[in-house]
Amino acid sequence: MEKVITVFKWEIRKLFSSWSRTVTLFLVPAVLLMAALNVFPLLINYMSTGSLNKKPVTVVSAPESFKTYVEESVDAKVFTYEYISFDEFQKITEDEKAFHKQLRKGMLICFFYAGEPERDFDDEVREYYEEIYAENEDAESDAVIYVGFDYNSLTSAARAEQFKEGVLKNYKKSLIDTLGGDYSIIGSNFFETDTFNPVTDLLDARTIANTAAARVVPGVLMIMMYYCVYSLVSDMFASERDRGFMAKLLMTPVKPKHIYAGKILAINVIVSAASYITMLLLFFSSWINRSNDAMSLLPFGMMLTPVELLVIVCAVPITVLLMTAICISIVFSLDRMQDITVNLQLPLILFLGDFFLQMFRGTRPVIMEYFVPLHNTMELVAETFLSQNKTWHTIVIYLFNLLLALIVLKVTFRKEESK
Repeated sequence: MEKVITVFKWEIRKLFSSWSRTVTLFLVPAVLLMAALNVFPLLINYMSTGSLNKKPVTVVSAPESFKTYVEESVDAKVFTYEYISFDEFQKITEDEKAFHKQLRKGMLICFFYAGEPERDFDDEVREYYEEIYAENEDAESDAVIYVGFDYNSLTSAARAEQFKEGVLKNYKKSLIDTLGGDYSIIGSNFFETDTFNPVTDLLDARTIANTAAARVVPGVLMIMMYYCVYSLVSDMFASERDRGFMAKLLMTPVKPKHIYAGKILAINVIVSAASYITMLLLFFSSWINRSNDAMSLLPFGMMLTPVELLVIVCAVPITVLLMTAICISIVFSLDRMQDITVNLQLPLILFLGDFFLQMFRGTRPVIMEYFVPLHNTMELVAETFLSQNKTWHTIVIYLFNLLLALIVLKVTFRKEESK
């Protein structure tokens, strides 16, 4: 064991002797992935509207109740607003082509209408509540809120849906308290509940964020882990073998199994640490995304319980060990460096395919998927974020991947020693 630790320390010192290699391995992949996740909504917006900037919501004939709600509501401040009158809106729509062009560029319209242009929206709603308080069964209201957007744009449609659900839905609920008058006493609660409850607010945000994370994080982690494993195995095994340094190393008094074990331990520790840094940055990326853009891949509030976090933390080194075993078997089964490099890169294509499959699938994995190497780790992480993971799933995946890694390593080194 002492010799294994010696080799391990030697490999670690080699890595940290160059700050550029250290940064490249630990921070660059994580930062690039986090940047890609945050830039993605901007690119989608640019592809849909031709602009990187999101236009403010154009509010036509905004009543005072809406302006007050926007100023006081945290959720409403996700958007910015431009208030215009009905006459100004008419001027915009006079040129139909120019108006549709503005919609295609991401213009989102919220139009308050109360039966006729001169009619105040708040007065219409207030009188409606007075009518139903007076037990008028025929009471009707002409107050309507229209939302206009470009139906052919995915970004505009998603943003309009977010505006309706995140702003208008709660605004309409608030009208009974602000404009309901006497009816608000008999027609609603005497007091408001959960006006601000940080626990329920965080749990609500967690539900949305973790659902998105279940589609994104597993693939991001797997691609990042394999990239690091592939780079280190290429350096510690393939390159040293190609240069003849591995042959010289095996001639030392240290047994080959101790040399291999030390290198594998170094790879595992380094890649696991880099994976944890990536996880930390992904959480950080989610928690700074307070604007919660409709197209965000990691919405605000991603969160795991201590047990869920432990499941993922323990899954990382086991997965790294299996990846390392696969990469080493590729290195030792081929002779030419060019062939080794090409074959080591092929699994990245599989991980990318699995990543997109995870992004768009809407069903839970079948039992057989828990026995597909590495893919089962993606499903484990996804189920953990969704709080759907079962204990037996975790145990089966841990043991299966660990045993498979050990078998692959044993077979590979036995063949290498017999040459």
